[in-house]
Amino acid sequence: MSFSRRDALHILVSGAVSTAVFTFFKVSGAKAVPRPPGALIEAEFLKYCTRCYQCIDVCPTNALVPAGITDGIPNFGTPVLDWKKCIFCMECIRTCPTGAIKKISRDDIKIGNAVINRTTCLTWSGQSKCDICYDACRYDAITLENEIYPVVLDDLCTGCNVCERRCPTDPKSIVVNYEKVKRFLPPDKRVAMRLEDQTGKRHGEEDFKSWFVERIKKLGRSYGVMKEEEEEE
Repeated sequence: MSFSRRDALHILVSGAVSTAVFTFFKVSGAKAVPRPPGALIEAEFLKYCTRCYQCIDVCPTNALVPAGITDGIPNFGTPVLDWKKCIFCMECIRTCPTGAIKKISRDDIKIGNAVINRTTCLTWSGQSKCDICYDACRYDAITLENEIYPVVLDDLCTGCNVCERRCPTDPKSIVVNYEKVKRFLPPDKRVAMRLEDQTGKRHGEEDFKSWFVERIKKLGRSYGVMKEEEEEE
């Protein structure tokens, strides 16, 4: 068997591309991505989550989207939260069939902490008296020091970002720091199943292909790769 220069070049290029792609994903691994309220600690979340998309489908504000390839192979297809859009409706918590998102009360949710910039805050900077964030907080997580200056109570703040949305300054003088996220342990590790085990039980061999194709389409729509009319063709 003989190879032309074109064949040799094709093999070299293909090998280089394959190596580059493999190296990228091997090095990138799983990125730290924001999860839905009530999500288990990451290692357990990845075990329990079957990528069924029920939490994504039920979200009324499209705050949940499936993770893409660039988020790392272990994360692919799992729900990623856009904190700014989350309204704490609890629908993802209620609909999760596997326990990857723990059944918790609204009081147990914590996706971050509000932080006040005293330099730009109207009240703290002495520009005018403003207590909009205090009035907006539905968790009593903001108090008024000396009945004037807003102060965030970290233990009560859930990170719902209502105060941030209501703040009248530009840029916002109160913003949510999403690093302090509350994650949960599974109630009973014995019920944890591997992804393939859960998928096999939920989808038989005959309809697995159609299920998988639909998941890929959903991912394409979420990232603007596929349009509705392209699906119908």
